[in-house]
Amino acid sequence: MGQTLKWSNYSRTAGAITAVGLGVYIATLQPPDGLTVQAMRILGTIVWAVIFWILNVLPEYVVGLLMCVLWVTTKAVTFNQAFANFATDSFWIMVGAFGIGVAATKCGLLKRLALIVINLFPSNFSGQVLGLLGAGLLTAPLIPSITAKGVIAAPIALNISDTLGYPRKSSGAAGIFGAMYIGFCSTGPLFFSSSFVCFMLYGLLPQQVQAQFSWWYWLIASLPWGIFMIAASALVIHQLYRPATTTHLRISDQMASMGSMTRDEKITLAILLITIILWITERIHGISAGVVAVTGMCALLSFNIFDREDFRTKVDWTAVLFIGSVNNMGDVIQTLNIDKWIGKTLEHSITAYMSHPYIFIVLLAGAVILSRFLIVSIAATAVVFTLVLIPLSSAHGINPWIITMVVFASTNVWFAFYENSTYLSVFYATGGEMVEHGQMVKLSTAYAVISTVGLLLSIPYWKLLGLIQ
Repeated sequence: MGQTLKWSNYSRTAGAITAVGLGVYIATLQPPDGLTVQAMRILGTIVWAVIFWILNVLPEYVVGLLMCVLWVTTKAVTFNQAFANFATDSFWIMVGAFGIGVAATKCGLLKRLALIVINLFPSNFSGQVLGLLGAGLLTAPLIPSITAKGVIAAPIALNISDTLGYPRKSSGAAGIFGAMYIGFCSTGPLFFSSSFVCFMLYGLLPQQVQAQFSWWYWLIASLPWGIFMIAASALVIHQLYRPATTTHLRISDQMASMGSMTRDEKITLAILLITIILWITERIHGISAGVVAVTGMCALLSFNIFDREDFRTKVDWTAVLFIGSVNNMGDVIQTLNIDKWIGKTLEHSITAYMSHPYIFIVLLAGAVILSRFLIVSIAATAVVFTLVLIPLSSAHGINPWIITMVVFASTNVWFAFYENSTYLSVFYATGGEMVEHGQMVKLSTAYAVISTVGLLLSIPYWKLLGLIQ
């Protein structure tokens, strides 16, 4: 174990040195046609940052902030340009959503909603699979962290499995765990507010595309994929993990232990509903989603649903800074016309596939899934593919949002134990005792196929919406 760790440290150090050298080399190259000296400095720092993210040399948010600082110190862009995203609507939507999520978790509203939905379904294996999928779907837009939702839901799933009498690491237990994971952790791409990755990818989209995709329109566009993914997953889980014997569960005992809705839960639910309604109707009333999100968060702070200490320690400020830094990358790339240069450079090698959406989506989904064995960070994977392909998509009749949808939907696989930090967090939230990883590899394979098929089935619908020309 010690030798392995030492080798890992050596590899990380060698990679870091290589990243610095490669970044400096690219930054000092003579710029090709279409780029400036400043653009080369931007590209050099981006290459350095991406390699550091892939190798996990430093925390993601530290690398992101250093990247923005290097843009300023090398005089590639001004300070205001390098940190422009921190003053955008999308950034403050994220901050507000994180705060609202902390309140919904702290007061117990998320757990109560999950139990209410689960209680609506039959108290056997098939019913609870549907219940967990439904509960995950209902709570998906409430907290912008799939990891947080999964960690909250994992003990509930373990309790359901134990109460149904399934031995831990049995097929029945694996099915309950799988339904919980798909419902709470694989629905991220479906709602704009369901994952910080959505905020990050939204910030990388061109301004006109951001204006097009309100909270409501995002859901409309992703709906066919979401419906198919949930329905097909329910069938697959039932087929792969159905136990030989049927037992029944009493959720009412858990509901009774929570008692009546508290004052904090009622206030949080009211503010949450108002926030979502205002997000959905943004084009009618004209109040920006960022203003709505921050106002909702401030209201919850004013009612003391969560306090100063919660605000300091439970809002994931490292994720906030990381996402803001990454989204600055998209702004700077467009400012210096790097996106146009990338598009022109890669046009001949990729455009042939982009002209055939079915082939292109299969190839893109497959490339993302394979890359996850090497790029452990979901965020880094999403950034790499999105930055490269967005400049090309519009020119070939594919709305850039489709690139983000395909990339995000394809990142959430867990073939190898190490490649998905959300999966690891949820796995250990049950004490690592509920399932064996080998049992879940089958579900990861099924999800990869289901997600890709769902994306393919969405193509005619996207054409009707005008997202594919």
